[in-house]
Amino acid sequence: YNSLIERTDSFRELCGVTRNVFSLLLSILSPIVVRRVDVPIQQKLVIFLMKLKLGVPFASLAALFGLHRTAVSRIFFFILSNLLNAMKSWIPKPSLATVQSSMPDCFQAHYPSCRYIIDCTELRTEEPPTVEQRRALFSHYKGAYTLKFLIAILPNGVVTFVSEAYGGRTSDTQITTESGFLDLIEPGDVVLADKGFPGIRALAEAQKGIIVLPPFSKGNVQFTYEELQETYHVAHVRVHVERAIQRVKMFNVLNTRVTIDLIPYMSDVVRMCCILVNLQPPII
Repeated sequence: YNSLIERTDSFRELCGVTRNVFSLLLSILSPIVVRRVDVPIQQKLVIFLMKLKLGVPFASLAALFGLHRTAVSRIFFFILSNLLNAMKSWIPKPSLATVQSSMPDCFQAHYPSCRYIIDCTELRTEEPPTVEQRRALFSHYKGAYTLKFLIAILPNGVVTFVSEAYGGRTSDTQITTESGFLDLIEPGDVVLADKGFPGIRALAEAQKGIIVLPPFSKGNVQFTYEELQETYHVAHVRVHVERAIQRVKMFNVLNTRVTIDLIPYMSDVVRMCCILVNLQPPII
């Protein structure tokens, strides 16, 4: 730990956070009473962050730190649980006035009432052991077993909502409906989505919100000039949610095939990665 903390670039590459963020996380964990001080809390936090950033197996971290694999997995879940309990509010739900006060120019020009930009992302998993689980997790779009999450960002790039994990066969519309995201929509809110969300327009309008989707092509009929402009404007601002999700996926635990033992914890893991992204400098 001591040699690692001194090398700023190496620390960021291995742990995915700056030393300042590491110190912040450490200050959150330090008051927690630990029954057995077998491994220093600093080292436990390094193990936790390296698992998130590198996505390496627990066995590899165990070999690196001279610990048993079971000890490393317990450390990971201990830190995950305690950090999430302390940082639940770090995925903020700001008021419309707060959102508009930090509205980037690219949104002001065409979507000044935009409050959320939404998208779903998928994580590949190992093959589940039961037929029922395989059926729930198989994504025809990816041709693999996956977990799906709905992520909403604010116009300034901050992650403001992340759903629980859903099986890969679940549609984007179903996740949006069941996750509780629609409850966040207030009258007049504009939500930017993509073509995977056609079924939520009526549901959002019931909340007096407005869903903006890119125009759909109608067979061989060409887009009108207005539709082409709308497609361009939506794509221009939606790129920011894609960049935000790319930031979340800089944590390679989300890029490696999720192991069976990790699947039940992936809602918490993704939420933690989103919190760490919110601690980074703005992308817009």
